Order: sequence, then structure tokens, then C-alpha cells
Amino acid sequence: MEDVFSRKQIARSYGSSRWVRGYVGGKLALDPVFRVARRIIARRNRAVVDLGCGLGILGICLRTSGITLKYKGTDPEPWKINSAKQAMRYFGFEEVGYEVADALSTEIPQGATVCLFDVLHYLDKADQERMTTRLADAARSGSLILIRTALRSAGWRYWMTLLEEKWTRLSGWIRGGKINFPSREEITASFSRHGLNPQIIPLWGKTPFASHLIVISPPGEPVLRL
Repeated sequence: MEDVFSRKQIARSYGSSRWVRGYVGGKLALDPVFRVARRIIARRNRAVVDLGCGLGILGICLRTSGITLKYKGTDPEPWKINSAKQAMRYFGFEEVGYEVADALSTEIPQGATVCLFDVLHYLDKADQERMTTRLADAARSGSLILIRTALRSAGWRYWMTLLEEKWTRLSGWIRGGKINFPSREEITASFSRHGLNPQIIPLWGKTPFASHLIVISPPGEPVLRL
């Protein structure tokens, strides 16, 4: 699958903020989640719901590589949603849907490919349980669930992830929110109690962080092979 636009062009679409352009360019260069998610989404060919989409980078990546599936991205930060819309307008992709909303209240249509990238650890234990229950219900109704999160552990990658999260708060990039990374055992238990078997796959790429991709396939759908 070929990109129609370069990484630099995509970063440039985010306007006058040099910091934001650098952030977007760095994410596209180093973070494998967009490349992997794009491949899964294209192969499955279903509508996409991007919960906690941030700057909407996934939606941009899909459109700039020619994937025109229905896409909805939500985030509670209005300035991030506005930045995503500005980037889409730069390329003329007005039809893509971005909305200000939180992940727990966003509707999940049946059969969608649902992405929750770097969001789960901002929720407290009760809300994490609510979120995983919503996602389990969606999976049992035919949706494929893709979660990207760091997993709590004793390794150096986990401590680097914690340092990065503290920096996001000091810098103002993230305002408030929890730092509550789940363990592998907690993730497995959250979905297995609903009769689902999550795949947990390391996905840190060129970053120093303890990121993993968690894939929950709907019953009756072949287990996803990356």
C-alpha cells in the first residue's frame, strides 16, 4: 500500500505550530501503530471508530494512503479536534468525521474496527472496567478491537514510559488524567471474563516505550495475524 503524500506533507498540514508539526512528523517516523493499524483496517474493510484520536493522525494516514472507509475520530480536547479538521481541509478531505467527545460516551457501530490508542491508562480502575466492558460488548457484536497501551511491568521500557507520561503533564500536552497502566494479567482477565481471548503483541517499534497492541477478534472471525 503506497502513501500518496509524504510524511513531511502530512506534518505540514498541521499548520503554523512548529512544535505540533514536529510531533506529527516524529510520530509518523518512529511509531509503528499507524502503519500496523492501517494494514489491518485496509484488510478488514469495515468502518473505523478511533476513540481518543488526539490530533487525528490515524484518520489522516488512512485518507492519504487512499483508504476511504467511513471514519469517526473523537477526542475530549477541542484544540486537537480542530487541528485534525484543519489537516483534513489542507488535503481537501472534508468528509472525514471528527468530534469532541470522550471515549466512554462515543457510540460504537456494530461490526466496526475500533481503535483505542494510548487512552486506557488515563482512566481510573472503575472507568477502565467500563471501557473494557464496552469494547468486549462491541467485539461480541462483531467489531474488531485494537488497543494500544503500555503494560505495567518492572522493565526499563515501562519506566521510560512513565517518565514520558510525566513530561506530557508538565508540558501541558495532556491536562490531568490518570497514569494507570494495566498489567498483562489485568488485560487478559478483563476480556476473558466476557469469553474473549485477547492477543497481546509488542509494538514499540523505534521508540523506547513499553507499548503493546491488544487485539480482540469478534467470535466467528478468524484470529488476526499481523
